Amino acid sequence: MSEKELFEKISATLVDGDDLGVRPLVQEALAKGIPAIDIIMKGCMPGMIKAGEMFASGLGGASMTDLIMAGEAMRAVLEIVKPHLKAEKAEFVGKFLIGQVEGDIHNIGRDIVTAMLRGVGWDVTDLGEDIPPAGFIDKAKEIQADIIGGACSITGSLDKLATMRELIDKEKLQCGYLIGGWSTGPEYAKKIGAAFARDALEAIKVSQELLKKVREKKN
Repeated sequence: MSEKELFEKISATLVDGDDLGVRPLVQEALAKGIPAIDIIMKGCMPGMIKAGEMFASGLGGASMTDLIMAGEAMRAVLEIVKPHLKAEKAEFVGKFLIGQVEGDIHNIGRDIVTAMLRGVGWDVTDLGEDIPPAGFIDKAKEIQADIIGGACSITGSLDKLATMRELIDKEKLQCGYLIGGWSTGPEYAKKIGAAFARDALEAIKVSQELLKKVREKKN
């Protein structure tokens, strides 16, 4: 099977939510010497993006259950590739603090973003789920984070993202602020003064842009 065919099969298997079927495909890709970061970015991300779009549009009768199954299949991939991501880790980029805001216990999207950021060289501290805004701020001070990433998948917790922006300003933290998750969007991000990333690929790009601005201010 060619590299392109493997990526396409991995993507399709994730859309199907087949956590057992995706494992041998990922193992085969690694055995062929394909970098773990390429497996995620070229094989997994297209599948996860498609699964999300199918859920959002209801295409093919896709439901929340289908999206969760895709997430579980993605988790299976991450279990296999994480050791390889560490081995392949690029030159240090910066310190990224990420977590799910208070009231939100979803973690599929955050897990993917965390793995990919680490894969391209970020030192990522993952706070986990249900973290109050003050918890982010305290940890950001402790590790001197360059970027704070707030993930939110339920509309009932969106106000926590706004509160975090207020605390960042109040504490005069010199860091970027990036938000993402199913309940967020570019308009809401602009409203509260945050950057926005729709998926893990965009999170990498936006984080680099934010880091550049943070370092320019510090200098």
